[in-house]
Amino acid sequence: MRQSIIICLGLLLTATVVAQDQKEGKVEVVNGKPAFIINGQPVNPLFYSLTDVPGGRWSWEELPQYNLKTFCRAGFQLFQVDLFLDHAWKEDGTIDMDITRKQLRGVLDACSNATIFIRFHVNPPRWWQKQHPEENTVYADTNPMPDYEWGVQRIIEDDEENPTRFSLASQKWLDEVTPKIKSYLEMLATLPEGNAVAGIQVASGVYGEWHYWGFIENEPDISEPMQRYFRNWLKGKYKTDKNLQTAWNDKRVTLTTARVPGVNERVHTGDGIFRNPLQERKVVDYYEAQHVCVADDIIYFCKLVKDHWPRPIITGAFYGYFYAVFGREAAGGHLELQRVLNSAYVDYLSGPGTYYPDAVQPGDAYRSRGLVTSVRLHKKLWLDEMDQQAPLVPLKDSTFTSSVAKSIGTVRRNVIFPFVNGQGLWFYDFGSSGFNGGKRLQDHGSWGWWDEPTLMSDIAALKKLLDQKFTQPFKRAADVLLVHDTKSFYYTGSARNASYMGHRANNWIPPAIFKSGVVHDVIHIDDLRLVDLNAYRVIVFVNTWTMDDALRKYVVSTVAKQGRHLVFVYAPAYSNEKGNDKKFVEEIVGMKMKMTNDDIPKAVMVENKKITVSDRPVRPFFTVVDDKAQSLGKVDGTSDTGFARKDFADHTSWFISLPPTDPAFWRHVFNEGKAHIYNDQGDVIYEGSGILAIHTNAGGQRKIKLKNNREIDIYLKPYSTTLLDTESGSLLSGERP
Repeated sequence: MRQSIIICLGLLLTATVVAQDQKEGKVEVVNGKPAFIINGQPVNPLFYSLTDVPGGRWSWEELPQYNLKTFCRAGFQLFQVDLFLDHAWKEDGTIDMDITRKQLRGVLDACSNATIFIRFHVNPPRWWQKQHPEENTVYADTNPMPDYEWGVQRIIEDDEENPTRFSLASQKWLDEVTPKIKSYLEMLATLPEGNAVAGIQVASGVYGEWHYWGFIENEPDISEPMQRYFRNWLKGKYKTDKNLQTAWNDKRVTLTTARVPGVNERVHTGDGIFRNPLQERKVVDYYEAQHVCVADDIIYFCKLVKDHWPRPIITGAFYGYFYAVFGREAAGGHLELQRVLNSAYVDYLSGPGTYYPDAVQPGDAYRSRGLVTSVRLHKKLWLDEMDQQAPLVPLKDSTFTSSVAKSIGTVRRNVIFPFVNGQGLWFYDFGSSGFNGGKRLQDHGSWGWWDEPTLMSDIAALKKLLDQKFTQPFKRAADVLLVHDTKSFYYTGSARNASYMGHRANNWIPPAIFKSGVVHDVIHIDDLRLVDLNAYRVIVFVNTWTMDDALRKYVVSTVAKQGRHLVFVYAPAYSNEKGNDKKFVEEIVGMKMKMTNDDIPKAVMVENKKITVSDRPVRPFFTVVDDKAQSLGKVDGTSDTGFARKDFADHTSWFISLPPTDPAFWRHVFNEGKAHIYNDQGDVIYEGSGILAIHTNAGGQRKIKLKNNREIDIYLKPYSTTLLDTESGSLLSGERP
C-alpha cells in the first residue's frame, strides 16, 4: 500500500511538472523600448534572483524557498538562479543534471508559473584547472594565490583578488567546454523543469562579471594561451611583419615572436597620462586584444546557447560596466562595448548598480553601471543587479521605524531608475549571508534583504504600478546628454596614477548632475549618430579624449549646431589614435589653448570658490588663451583661464580644465543652455515612462516645475522617493502629501 501511494505521488508530481508550459523568450522593442517577449507576450523585466553564496543559493532549501514565495506573492513571475559547470561536468566526463533539476524544481515549487533565467557559469570545473595548469592565467606582477579546499565553498570566492584561474584566452578551455555545454543544454531541454527556462546569462571572469582575473590590483595575463591569442590577433590586424614593425616602431619584432607587454611597458606613458601612439602602440594593442578576447568569449557562449536550445531563448551577460571600475578600466573593464552591442547573439547586458561615489545612502543618486541610453539605442536590454541591502535595523532598535522609511525610499529609488530609462532590474538577494550595521538579518526577524512586511507591501504596489506603465509608450524628457568614451582608456595609462582623470570625470561628474535638477541621458560617443540631437539642449563631453579625425569633424560640423551648448572637460579629442596634438583640442572646443606640463596640483576657482580640484599633478594640462572667449574661472594661484565660454552663431562652447563635481556649477551651465530644471534643492530627479521621481534625504516643502511649465507645490517626506505623473504632477505612489 505504502509503495503504491509513493508511486502515485511521484506520477502526480511528474504530471504537474510536465504541465508547465514551455517558455520561449526573446527581446524586442515594444512601445519604444526593449522588452522581454515571453511566449509572445511583452513582460516587464523586473524579477527576483537568488545568490550563489552558501546559505542562499539552493532554491529547495528553507530560506530561499521562503524568499521565493514572498516575491511570488508580491506579483513576481521572473526568477533567476545560479548554476555552474562544476555542478554538472564530472571528472569521469559525464554530465549530471541532478543539481540543475533540483534548482529549477525549487523555484517552481515556490511559484508554479515561474519563468526562470539561469546564470550559467562557463568556467571549467576546478578539477579541470588542476589537470591543465598550463592553461591558467599568469599575472605580470604577482603569483596566483592558491585555492583553499576546506569548508563550504563559494565557487567564485576570492575572484576579485589574484586567484588561480584559467586564462580567458585559452583555446583549450573553449574546445573542451563546448561539447559539454552542448550536452548540458540538450539534457536541460528534455527535463520537465527545463520548460520553465526562458533565458541564460553566460558568466565567467571575476564573479561571473567578465572582468579579467586579478584586474583590480594586478596586471593579467602573460600566460602562453594569451601569448598565442595575442599573436593571432596581431596577424589579423597587421597581416605582415613589416606592418607590425612600423606600427610598433620596432624592426626586430615579428608576428611569430611578438609577446605580451610586461608591467614596465604597461605603466609607462610617454605624454603625461597619455600614451604616445607612435611609441607605445604595443601596449595599446595588447589591451585592445585582451578586451576583444573577453567580448568574443561572451558572444561565443551566447551563440552556443542559442544554437543548441530547441526554441527561442534570451541570452545575455554581465558586460558594459562603465562607472565604478576602480580606475582599472584598461586592465579589466569592459571596453569593447560596441562589439558586444552589435552582436545579434546578445540580447541583454547587465551589472550591479554603481557602488560609488555617493550611490548608496538615502539622498544619493542610485544609477546603473552601464551607458544605458546606448544599450537602448542598440535595441538591447540593460538589467541592473540591485544588490543594495535595505537599511533595516533590528525590530527592537529605536530607529526601526525610520529604517523602514529609508528602506522604502531607497528601494523605490533603485527600482525606478532603470525603469524610467526603459530598462529592467532584478532583486539580488544574498539572504541570510547579509549584514546591516553589524547585525545579521535574522536579528530583526528577517531572512531576506527585503523581508519586512511594510517594505514588501510597497514593493508589490510598486511592481503593480510599473507593470501598468510598462504597457504605455516609452518617452524620455531628457534634454541634457552626457557623452562618454571607452577608447580613451587604451590611450591613457592603465595604472591608477595615470587613469585618475578618466576615473574622476566619469564617476564624480554624474552624481553632481543628478542633483542639478535636470534629467539627462548617457551614451557612448560612437552612438552620437544614433541619437536624436534635437532632443538635447546641452551636451557634455565627459572623457572623450580620444577621437579619430572623422568623429572630431562630425562633432564640429553636426553636433555643434542649432543653438546647442557643448561642454568640454579636460582634454577633448587630444588623441586621434595616431598622435596627440593640442590643435585637435582647439578645433573641437573652438578656442585657442595653452598646454603645460608641470608637477603642481590644480584647482579651478569661480567667484572665489574651488569648483573642481585635482589632488595631484595633471599632465598635460589645458587652459584657454582666447581673447574672444569669456573667462569665467581661473586656475588657483595663477591668471590662467580654467573655465571659459565662447558664443558662436550656431552654438555655445564651454571648456573646463578639470572635472567639476559641484551641482550648482552644473545647474548654472544647464540654465544658461535652457535645459529644463525641475527644482534647485539638490534632490535626485529621475524621469521617463510618464513617471517623475524625486528622491530626497532631508525632505521638506518643494516647488517642482514640470516640463510643461506647470508648477507643483509638494511636501517631500524625509528619506523618500515620490512618484509623480510627468504631465499633471499628481501622485502615482498612493501617498498623500
